[in-house]
Amino acid sequence: MRVLPSNPTLLQVFLKPLLTKILLCCGVLTALLEILALLDDASTILDRHLGISGLFRYIGLHLPTLIVEIMPLSVMIGGLFTLLQMALSSEIAVLRAAGLSTLNMFRYLLPIPLLLGVICMAMQLWVIPPCEQELNRWWNEGATQANATDDLHSLWFRLGTDIIHVETISHGGRNLSKVIFYRRQAENGNLAAAQYYENLVHEGGHWVNHGIARQLTVSNEQTQVQLSSEPPPPTLTASPQEIINMTLQGVYYTPHQFWKIFSGKVPSNLPRSNYLMALYATLMLPVQMAVMLLITLPITYIPPRAGLRNPLPVYVMAAGLGVVILQGMISALGNSGSLPILIAISSGQIVAALFGLAWILRMEEK
Repeated sequence: MRVLPSNPTLLQVFLKPLLTKILLCCGVLTALLEILALLDDASTILDRHLGISGLFRYIGLHLPTLIVEIMPLSVMIGGLFTLLQMALSSEIAVLRAAGLSTLNMFRYLLPIPLLLGVICMAMQLWVIPPCEQELNRWWNEGATQANATDDLHSLWFRLGTDIIHVETISHGGRNLSKVIFYRRQAENGNLAAAQYYENLVHEGGHWVNHGIARQLTVSNEQTQVQLSSEPPPPTLTASPQEIINMTLQGVYYTPHQFWKIFSGKVPSNLPRSNYLMALYATLMLPVQMAVMLLITLPITYIPPRAGLRNPLPVYVMAAGLGVVILQGMISALGNSGSLPILIAISSGQIVAALFGLAWILRMEEK
């Protein structure tokens, strides 16, 4: 049996209104979220004298992230409105009388969420990371020029066996203040030395210290220390872009950047589980879209004469929001390492799909 049907007439009946309503819902919800984001940040942008061009730059760089984040909910709402309109206009009743089952109806609807899922997955991997990274760098440079110290991040990260702390990152990652290197022994992880640099500036492809520098060396027996005012030059191999990327509030990386993180070629400030969760969640987007559409199928059981007095659309909306909350809670367990990554990524979608199928079977019995 084919997963996707090939009847062109029925495909047009289902797919055209579904795609239209999903895109309409996505546009409205994205605009609302963008307005809320601007309410928080517009005053800061204008105070930094970035002008109207700064507002448009902020919107343009932030827009792809909002579109991908809101798309699963848009699929659910668009599917709900499409099926509700078809049910109230007796189209569903006519299709059922012609022998079309609910699951076959889902097969005709399925190409749209799968297509949107693949598009969003491509955006998440190749479009959003450059946009979010550039937005973060631009925001940091604006905060530096405006002396907005509250917007300048501090950072802890790992580089090989070393742990590094940076008190302040400014000038788009090119200037690091009060940097401490905690050198550890590779065999047991014990502290071997600590190096302090007052101000590291990226010049000519290397990090150069401007200011005070100190080194504290620990003996092999871990019982004595030696303080030196002339430590070696800093051995920080991370680029300014890699430094500023680690201050992002989320995990936004391209496949190549993920590979460099997993292979240890670049520094990282999060546990490995966080990067795996972000990568696998992106690959699961087509499945998530399909599950969100599956939850809306009980709408097809609304009698045409019942009209909008039937509470079923409210139940479907509540179920969709419940799935989003459930997946968020399970993802938090995966990020913390409390659950295996594959279980944390897939369990929410499996539970939602089983719930949707059970709901449909229950409606079939009535």
